Amino acid sequence: MTAHVKFFPTGKADTTFVQLANNQVVLMDYAHMRNEKDPFDKRIDLPTAVRDAMDEVDRESFRVVAFTHLDKDHIYRASEFFWFEHASAYQGDDRMKIDELWVPAGVLTEIALDDDARVIRQEARYRLKEGKGIKVFSRPEALESYLEENGLTLASWSHCIVNAGELVPGFNKWGSEAVEFFVHSPFC
Repeated sequence: MTAHVKFFPTGKADTTFVQLANNQVVLMDYAHMRNEKDPFDKRIDLPTAVRDAMDEVDRESFRVVAFTHLDKDHIYRASEFFWFEHASAYQGDDRMKIDELWVPAGVLTEIALDDDARVIRQEARYRLKEGKGIKVFSRPEALESYLEENGLTLASWSHCIVNAGELVPGFNKWGSEAVEFFVHSPFC
């Protein structure tokens, strides 16, 4: 089997569904922009479409959900859709689970965030402090002071950080996923 990619018609926003060769799923961004109250809004009902796509591949959780950055057109209404471990308010049977969250370092370090961006930041911080279920993309030394401020060390948490310009560990195009992910992070 080969990998398959679906691009959802979300308007001027991004959500990409990647089915890997081993049937696991990577979701790049999530922006549910449709206005359900507007009968002329042609944008997709993203929650339904993503759930249908997950049912088609018989998956109950995403191997990875990557938020490339926290602009509204990449995260809108994510806090309504995903199961976030950091707070029970974002948990429930109708929410989709994330095995591993991928974010740029700015998601952890930004301070003036609200709505979905704040929720994603809190989830990323929680997972990083737990030391599992997250990959942060940055130059490791750029996160060193953030880690120290939170009682963590770069040496102990390096398994959660992927340096810009490197392949993401755990994915090998010759392995069962048949894909590699390269981190291009021009702002790190």
